[in-house]
Amino acid sequence: MSGRAESLAAETLRELLGGAASALKVFPLPGAVVFPGTPAPFHIFEARYRAMTADALASDRILAVATLRSPHDAALERAPVHPIACAGVIEEDEKLADGRYHILLRGVSRVRLADELDTGKPYREFRAKLLDDVYPLAGPSALASEAEALEQVVLELARRLPADSGVPELAEAVVRMRVPARMADLVAAAVLGEAEARLRVLSELGVGERLEIVVREVAALLLRLPGKGGSPAPRA
Repeated sequence: MSGRAESLAAETLRELLGGAASALKVFPLPGAVVFPGTPAPFHIFEARYRAMTADALASDRILAVATLRSPHDAALERAPVHPIACAGVIEEDEKLADGRYHILLRGVSRVRLADELDTGKPYREFRAKLLDDVYPLAGPSALASEAEALEQVVLELARRLPADSGVPELAEAVVRMRVPARMADLVAAAVLGEAEARLRVLSELGVGERLEIVVREVAALLLRLPGKGGSPAPRA
């Protein structure tokens, strides 16, 4: 897909999300953080979320994944969730014989969850607001040094890890990418493992600050890895 076609597709998906924001289906999970522009697979087995998935597939295929404030609340019907979530579209789905689903959700946009709706449905719906990336007044070009810093730490990570880790392909994608917000989200989705760090990145609307968070996290990971040829990890 060309860059222009991809941009048009993203705009169309955001318009679709805008239409769903008045009653957004929300899948609350402990420790799960999805990022815009990245795919996330889910196995849907609880009855309430099977109903949610069936309704989404029958309509706009839109869901949002929200992170529970406490993993210990997972069994509660109305467990508190973090207000910043990621809404996306179900790209692939498979319904199993017993009613469970395998789905692939691609994140589209950060959203802020507002009022929870009393719909009488077994799953949860919220009024939500789509959130935009915040760039400096000079635009993405003002973040050239931050984007380059991210490229460098990812290239170093690729140098340190085995070829079959997938990080070399990630590094190539980051170097080719020209949108700082997408670069930060892609690296965060692929590299950051701790839910707390992932949530910090998701919650940061300022693209410059988001890049800095991801660079720090990758640099910290590099410090824990053995170097090749005795070279030190880069400084954040």
